[in-house]
Amino acid sequence: MIRVGLIDGALPGDWPGLAGQEWFCRPDGAELASGHAEAMVQTVCTHAEDVLLLNAVVFPGQLSTTLDAICAALSWLAEDPPDIVLCAFGMVRSSIEMSVAVARLQQAGSLIVGSAPARGGNAYPAAITGVLSVQGDARCRPNDLSRLDLPHAAYGACPIAAGREDIRGASAAAAHLAGLLARSVQGSETNALVGLETFVRYRGRERRGDGALAGSGAAGVSAGG
Repeated sequence: MIRVGLIDGALPGDWPGLAGQEWFCRPDGAELASGHAEAMVQTVCTHAEDVLLLNAVVFPGQLSTTLDAICAALSWLAEDPPDIVLCAFGMVRSSIEMSVAVARLQQAGSLIVGSAPARGGNAYPAAITGVLSVQGDARCRPNDLSRLDLPHAAYGACPIAAGREDIRGASAAAAHLAGLLARSVQGSETNALVGLETFVRYRGRERRGDGALAGSGAAGVSAGG
């Protein structure tokens, strides 16, 4: 069974497939982050059912976190690396600790998906070499990907979370790509990234008349929507 590491808000303890959960922040009483985490998982599971989830909680309730929390979460996942790590957020800066934790996961075979905003500067970990960076692309339906090959985003994906019209942008796109990647890992004997290419419907960025690139997604130190 595919194991997916979710660095996000907290999932309920009885969430189906939740195999482990660790907190890297103190709860603040808000509920926005839990809704975001649930939407990300629901989106992944529309593409690949029966995944096991490792929930690294970095959003205390509000959709804001710290670089230290992200690094700690990545390091925790690296202790028993999952097949896929979903980072549906973007940090404005990286650190040596983040790069080392990402590299450790990659060397163990984990595929890391990171949100990349359509506007603004680089977001991390999406901008780290080898991370599958993705932004929202209004051309894409849930089962579609676009191959953008932009400096900040390799892929585009559907910008709307499954069943949550209010959660849009790069975070939703990252969840869709992670789900398609999980499906590729489950259903193919080929390299997972080769399998992912079967979902690519568009190449190059949107042109005028195609519709504006959707939502900036995860900017600053918070999850996007």
